[in-house]
Amino acid sequence: MLLELKQQAPLKNIRVLDLSRVFAMPFAAANLADLGAEVIKIDTCQAQFMDTTRTITGPFPDNQPGELWWEQGGTFQNLNRGKRSLTLDLRSEDSQKIIKELVRVCDVVLENFTPRVMARFGLDFESLRAHKPDLIMVSNTGYGHSGPWSEFGAMASALEPTHGTGAFMGYMDEGEDGRLTEGSVPNKMGNSYSDFMATWTALGSLMAALLRRARTGGGQWIDLAMYQTGTTVIGAGMLDFAFNGRRTQRIGNRHPFWSPHGVYPCQGQDQWVAIAARDQGDWQAVCRAMGMPELISDPRFSAPIERRKHQEELDAIIAAWTSVRTSYQVMETLQDVGAPAGAVLTAKQVLTDPQHLDRGFFETVYNPPGAGLRPKGYVGRGWRFSKSEAAIRGPAPRLGEANDYVLGELLGVDGDSLKRFAEDWTIGNLPEGGGAPGTVSLDEQVELGWIAEYDADYLDSLPPVGWQ
Repeated sequence: MLLELKQQAPLKNIRVLDLSRVFAMPFAAANLADLGAEVIKIDTCQAQFMDTTRTITGPFPDNQPGELWWEQGGTFQNLNRGKRSLTLDLRSEDSQKIIKELVRVCDVVLENFTPRVMARFGLDFESLRAHKPDLIMVSNTGYGHSGPWSEFGAMASALEPTHGTGAFMGYMDEGEDGRLTEGSVPNKMGNSYSDFMATWTALGSLMAALLRRARTGGGQWIDLAMYQTGTTVIGAGMLDFAFNGRRTQRIGNRHPFWSPHGVYPCQGQDQWVAIAARDQGDWQAVCRAMGMPELISDPRFSAPIERRKHQEELDAIIAAWTSVRTSYQVMETLQDVGAPAGAVLTAKQVLTDPQHLDRGFFETVYNPPGAGLRPKGYVGRGWRFSKSEAAIRGPAPRLGEANDYVLGELLGVDGDSLKRFAEDWTIGNLPEGGGAPGTVSLDEQVELGWIAEYDADYLDSLPPVGWQ
């Protein structure tokens, strides 16, 4: 049952049609639901065309897809919380007609197909705005709807090299003199980083479009290219080359000028702390906090350029001090004297972090009986309103749970048509074809290097509310 939002939810009475899949736009739509919008997700009964986060992505509770495996993936639950589910088969003319009728009673459409797909279905912006003149539509693609790359398919792993970030990311290599030098291999930034940059970009541009519509009454199309959103984060490196002809190095956790700057081992298994000394004041504070004021006048470390030249020796000294302390102890000791430092939190530490818990960042979601899911804590938002309400409204929808509501109540589809749609698997609440994904034991995942470790008693170590 969806939790009732207060009257002041910012997007109350806004209806969103979510045609998207996987990460970027589904998460944007989930945030719109948090803000009070009614979000109708277009699902499908055909297992081969289902959103992969419903079917194979997981993670599944206790690493086991249950009897209702298509309802239990953690990724799907998080990215589709608070939505309604309507099943359709976009390949059929009936489904395409339903989408056009549904657009008439919606404010926003989100989609992330390649340009040719929506045009082939007759669901591109020009076609849809004929049914809803003030429609706001976000089309999220890899490379946009214009230009020589516009028809290319894309995903985050492939986008990062093309938007340039890969050239900036990489660990350092050991040189012939034993010192670390620029890394030779480009790296990814993280898990689907490009997707989430697209999420925030879509939300910002969509809010601007809604504000414009409120002022002028006009809708518009937002042509969002993930390739370009990624390039926006390497502005300093691009300017350096444009003005100075210099290419930024791949230097891992180090900094071009600041020193010390990096992550250092701490007490415990896989425990680390990040330290960044921005100037002489920070450096002197670090020395005093470590109880080593003599380092301030050591000729190897007395000036920034000298510290940078002798980074290996300095790192060894700092690592010896941090390794006999916990990451939190190091962080708090350095922050107390004004030196920037932060514990590198594991997933478990993030979930139990007192700062997150105090601010209520993880919000408890209760699933309906029979879903096979315990109450869970999901990530909220990194901000709070002082005068408006924002909250996770409920779990991700069961497959097709809103078929009767959308087709019957909103669109007035007759009973004979509903029966026909069910018979040909256009609508339904069970997957047609396919089956539960296979699983690999956690021990084997560690052996294969897929995960670093696991905690068999994780339920006992988490806060009692929201995680059991």
